[in-house]
Amino acid sequence: MDSGLETSRQSPRFASRFLIGAAIGSGTTALAAERGGADFLLAINAGRLRNMGAPSIACMLPIFDAGPLSRRFAREELLAQCKIPVLLGVNVWGATFEPAAVAQSVLEAGFAGAVNFPSCMHYSRPMQQILARAGRGIEREVEQLRAVQDAGLTSIFYCATRTQARFAADAGIDMVCLNLGWNVGGVLGHRSRSTLEEVATAAREIGRLIKRIHPKTRFFLEGGPIATAEDLGRVLSLAPIDGYVGGSTFERMPLEDSVADQIDRFRHASQRRAALDRASARLVVWSRRFGFVGRSNAHLAFLRRLRSMAGAAEPVLLLAEKGLVQTPTLNALCGLKNRERWKDVLHVDLAGEDFPARARNLLFGHRESTAKQPPALADSSVALLVIHAPERLPAATQKRLARALREGVFRAPGRRRSLPILPRVVLVSEAPVTAGRETESLLGAGLEAELVAAFSGWTLRLPPLRERIDDLMAVIEAQAFRSLGVEVARSFFTSAALQHLHAHLWPENDAEVRALLGALVPRAGDVPVQLGELSALLHQEGGEVSTSRTEKDRIVDALWRHGFNRSRTAEVLGVSRKTLYNKIRKYGLDG
Repeated sequence: MDSGLETSRQSPRFASRFLIGAAIGSGTTALAAERGGADFLLAINAGRLRNMGAPSIACMLPIFDAGPLSRRFAREELLAQCKIPVLLGVNVWGATFEPAAVAQSVLEAGFAGAVNFPSCMHYSRPMQQILARAGRGIEREVEQLRAVQDAGLTSIFYCATRTQARFAADAGIDMVCLNLGWNVGGVLGHRSRSTLEEVATAAREIGRLIKRIHPKTRFFLEGGPIATAEDLGRVLSLAPIDGYVGGSTFERMPLEDSVADQIDRFRHASQRRAALDRASARLVVWSRRFGFVGRSNAHLAFLRRLRSMAGAAEPVLLLAEKGLVQTPTLNALCGLKNRERWKDVLHVDLAGEDFPARARNLLFGHRESTAKQPPALADSSVALLVIHAPERLPAATQKRLARALREGVFRAPGRRRSLPILPRVVLVSEAPVTAGRETESLLGAGLEAELVAAFSGWTLRLPPLRERIDDLMAVIEAQAFRSLGVEVARSFFTSAALQHLHAHLWPENDAEVRALLGALVPRAGDVPVQLGELSALLHQEGGEVSTSRTEKDRIVDALWRHGFNRSRTAEVLGVSRKTLYNKIRKYGLDG
């Protein structure tokens, strides 16, 4: 093997090249890093512990002897398989301090050099002072790396402060890496204490100091708020550095995402769509001509009822929660195919009407205008008359409309003869409705009992998105293409983000999907949408929701959606299994 980075560093093709180091803990990751173009590897105990499922910070705990742990996996998994230089993590906390002997052992083992890890730079300042007084401080780490270089190898020095960087530059250490703290991001990541701009400012100052003292020293960054390539690009635009060392960013975080996403894809593939019976398949094909998407059980049940009503001429009361797309349903009731023009559909929207009483004149006509313009209820040019927010009609007008719909005729002002109702009438109400208590809910919202009774047997409830959550990706894909002209697939989201989307209640239904896509689609980069990006974009469930669903309802829905797998249900609800079990017993769901 090459004796180290010494040759590479002096080679013309590396003279100004931006170097990438990977601090990893397994042969699998090392080979992937090598294929990805990493210039060198760091074999440190933090990497090994990450592969055991622990966070990087566990490397500072007295759970393993760092030296033998790092040396063993580096020799067996890295040196045996990788062609790029490997630098071994060494520390100065042994019973004796013999830098020359350590350097010789690193050389004889075949490593390209060494790195001071674990390092006292991760400790607090008082602890660093205690170690320094004991002869095991940062100065000894610099001395150890200097001995490694004197043995003909190379070294990289981790530092956290300007003073520590100066020690390394004074000693002529080949590479200095400013460690910005433990990495943010991922499942086990830490919270950021610094912004990228603050990091860039510190890097610019320390980098200049190092170059003034020892111009040949290469200056690197690692850790902190730099979690993506885009983050590094922002720092590079503000501070000149010679390279980057990735630990969790190259190992833990990609592994968390890739393994989770891969399992999610296999799970999605294994959940083969149940073969629809012939009638259901024809129903789905029929619904597509009007603009519907989806095939969940709740959606199919709705389509069956809709199709039975579509061919009739009876008036219909459509119950649709806030934010639901109503156009496909109205298309079907009118017989219009998707994208056909609405020449013969008249909408009367009372939701934004300051004087809803004026709708009476539009519907039944006015003495002064009836001769010129027929009432909407008797207009032969209108095939479908859609009245939105009918609960806002005055009580007398509601009762008059109920009588007209029941009898099929009405008397317009100034007319002696009754006029037949020509268009099909659809009332659309977004009033909150409790399942099983629809009549009481509608009466409470302001609809008159006579008008509610007029639609007995002809009431159609559009299922909210939370009840057809299995159609969520189909809804997202269709909405993205229709509204934004882009294609969005499952790979647009990480598995954790998808789980969160499926657990969300979607209180604003399709409107919330449209708003979410509008915020996410223009985002830069090819990185899938992360879980953390969704919290600020989704409607907070603690706010006002136009549904009376209880916690019990949500638990029952989640249990159904996940095949009564309690572990999976607890995960998507964001509670522990014990908490879920307690709630199941509380609501009597364990029988």
